[in-house]
Amino acid sequence: MNQSFKRAAMLTVVLSAAGLAGCASTGDIDELRADLAAANSAAEQAAADAASAKADAAAARAAAEAAQTSAAETNEKLDRMFKKSMYK
Repeated sequence: MNQSFKRAAMLTVVLSAAGLAGCASTGDIDELRADLAAANSAAEQAAADAASAKADAAAARAAAEAAQTSAAETNEKLDRMFKKSMYK
């Protein structure tokens, strides 16, 4: 994801440099536009991947919290069983 943003930033610098040079042909401009479209597509894909990873992380966190709760309940039951056995 970060690499796509770096690539888009680098493309912006290249486009700016080409604009300042003033000697770009129509073919060069079309090529730069194609590169910019590819960079935008890569950035959109990276954003979608990040959103998917965020959703997966939230699901994993919920599962971990449920497991932690279950473990705590089991420990409480074992403690009660141990205390009962000590009274006998």
